[in-house]
Amino acid sequence: MTSGAYMQLKMLTDDKLCALICEDYWRQNEDGKFTLTVQEIANKYEMKPHILSSFVRQHAYVWLTTIFCIRCEQPFRLGSRLQYQERNRYRRQVCNSCITTEHQAVADMKKTILVEMRQSAENRELDLKSIDLKSSIYLLAAIQALGDEHLSRLEPLSDYPACTLSPDTAYDHKVLRYLIDNHLLLIGLNTSLEAIDSEGQINFEMSTFDIALDQNQITKLINDFTDASTVYNIKHNIDFIDLCSEIQLNECLAFLKAMLAEHQLTFVPGEKTKQVMSRCLEKLSPTQVYNFIWRAVTNAAAYYMRGSVSKRQAANSVVGSISRYMEQSLANDWDVKTFKRNYNLPQSSLSRIVFNTVLGTDDGGFKQPLHELIQQKILLSI
Repeated sequence: MTSGAYMQLKMLTDDKLCALICEDYWRQNEDGKFTLTVQEIANKYEMKPHILSSFVRQHAYVWLTTIFCIRCEQPFRLGSRLQYQERNRYRRQVCNSCITTEHQAVADMKKTILVEMRQSAENRELDLKSIDLKSSIYLLAAIQALGDEHLSRLEPLSDYPACTLSPDTAYDHKVLRYLIDNHLLLIGLNTSLEAIDSEGQINFEMSTFDIALDQNQITKLINDFTDASTVYNIKHNIDFIDLCSEIQLNECLAFLKAMLAEHQLTFVPGEKTKQVMSRCLEKLSPTQVYNFIWRAVTNAAAYYMRGSVSKRQAANSVVGSISRYMEQSLANDWDVKTFKRNYNLPQSSLSRIVFNTVLGTDDGGFKQPLHELIQQKILLSI
């Protein structure tokens, strides 16, 4: 066949009959039209029409100098008349061979990142005596929520429903990051490569982790939280009180995000929101603060629906409303009604460890103000 931008035929067989069939299949006239139809070729060689194209694809292909891969600059191989007719869609594209090579290079890069992270973490010495209370509770909650049957590895957080580990997804990341930084979790080498992005950043939600303690140490950690003297010391530790406050705060932030999403209001809680929530929780329980959140978001949504403000303005009014409700409740000595848990936000493993196991309540961190709960439980333990 002619050179230049015209179709070039490449045989993949030395069989003369096969070559003749392929030549007839690809033969064109001066106008670039195929000389014979598939039916005519099939009749000529006593073949079934529906297998002719696949037969030709096995024994020959065509290419054009103008249709090539933008990476390796090799012409695309066109194995059928349909591909030839749609040849222009291959312009400025990457061939399968180059795509496979690029994917393998990315996969190799990601595997290297995993191995280097693991080796770096393994080179750090872990002093069990220096493990702080927060690390112990975080790790126990993570094992309870995500641990495998052998208590040696954590499964990916993304495999579990919301609130499995902590009350809020942002808090989940904080817990895992804290345990990694304190050398209690090691990135698992069987972590899916999809968990690593093109810039080498790891998505912790999709990652597996190996626990940096042996079976005896993990068993001791679990048993310590059923020991009366250990529990007594935990209750009187200021870090434990801070952790209780942290969990309650995130209970409220999670509900706020859920309510905003339900009403399609876009708002990312920041430090101002956290300060308002924390002030509310100094006096009230999360279940009572839920009342303020529900009212504030519902009113903001109605505010928007009246058409007088944008969604952004409506969402920005929520935190101010919550603060105002709190001030009014204190000034007027309101008996703030409680809310039940949102069915999409069940009690998390972290909450159960702190409020059920250590403080011996039934989700007391959600139902009671912290100052009352702590006072009551500490007095009972004396």
